[in-house]
Amino acid sequence: MTRTRKIVRRVLRGRGTGRRVLAGPAVVLALGVAAFAFMALTGGAARGADATVSTSPQDIAAGEQLYAAHCQSCHGVNGVGGTNGSPQLITAGAAAADFYISTGRMPLNNPHDQALRHHSYFDAAQTRQLVAYINALPQINHVAATGPGIPTVAPLCTSPGTPSGCVNLSDGERYFSLNCAQCHQAAGSGGMLSKGNVIPSLHNASLTQVAEAVRVGPMPMPVFGSGQLSNQQVSAIAQYVQYLHNPTNAGGLGISHFGPIAEGFVGIVLGFGILLLASRLIGNRG
Repeated sequence: MTRTRKIVRRVLRGRGTGRRVLAGPAVVLALGVAAFAFMALTGGAARGADATVSTSPQDIAAGEQLYAAHCQSCHGVNGVGGTNGSPQLITAGAAAADFYISTGRMPLNNPHDQALRHHSYFDAAQTRQLVAYINALPQINHVAATGPGIPTVAPLCTSPGTPSGCVNLSDGERYFSLNCAQCHQAAGSGGMLSKGNVIPSLHNASLTQVAEAVRVGPMPMPVFGSGQLSNQQVSAIAQYVQYLHNPTNAGGLGISHFGPIAEGFVGIVLGFGILLLASRLIGNRG
């Protein structure tokens, strides 16, 4: 009986040791799976924007009421600007109004905060009305200058039946790599700049919103005028960004297309996890 008890105790000790050996790598792998599950779920459906601006007096009047309720406290009466540092909107243009409202960057609680993307506070009809009113501000204030209008994105070239004036993805990739990837990352996943500036992911941006951002230049992004990027080049960039929402994987795991950082993270988690497991097993047996 004494010999039997000793054998049982050895078996139980072995089971406990095995559980301890596996506990560390299991926790590391679980954290890695949880992190990449979160990254894979951070994307969302892109929201489109109407590429036409209403000039209906009814829409302008409704937009004026919405402006008075939600925008006037910062941007001033008729968009003349506020004393709290908020910019004037008289010459902002329809593109800026549609971009900031449709992406949920406005209204902003603090005018000194960076305007980041959120769910839009206004529905499609209210957005159209606000854009119509802001677009009419030059006439209301008797100012000749106006900002950029909402751009129209050229269609993607397809074969057969390629439409005239279409753009292709190879051009879009080239223009994106030269002008956008340095900040937005090669796959459009975003990043960070100095002084805490957030570079947003482009995986939720619609075709029109990408083109608007190029012409408007939401801080800290610079403004790209027609002398720097033509309308065709902007359209190619917008179409390529749309492609990046669901790009084709040449092989292997896409890892949410976060690039070398995510790939290095996988290497560290899996590689160090396997090494930790092997070292614990070898050390325990020794």
